Order: sequence, then C-alpha cells, then structure tokens
Amino acid sequence: MSKPAKAFDRHPVRKLATAAATCSSTAAAYGACIAGNYKEVNKGMCADEFNAFKQCVQGVMKRKW
Repeated sequence: MSKPAKAFDRHPVRKLATAAATCSSTAAAYGACIAGNYKEVNKGMCADEFNAFKQCVQGVMKRKW
C-alpha cells in the first residue's frame, strides 16, 4: 500500500512562526512603524514595511496568499 498524498501541512502555525523569526529584521521595521504611529492609525500607513515583511515570509514559506 502506498502512502496517501499529503494534502496540507499539519503544523502551519509552526511553519509561520519559523518564517516570521527568519524575517525578524523586516518584522522589527514593521513593528517600529506601527509603534511609532499607533495614535494616528490610518490605512496603509506602514504599507511599505508590511509588504517587505510579507514578501520575506512568503519567500521563506514558498507560498503566496
């Protein structure tokens, strides 16, 4: 009997946490932007930092959302 194909990752949160840790410098830049402007939140205020973090995580996970 052959093994069934793996339909999904059984530990997606662990994989995401590892990817986020790998991208710590871009995560820190995004966090600093949010923390520095948290009293004046508006849509897209830290879009550049967020997109850099998102692309890093997607690259590590080899997955796009």
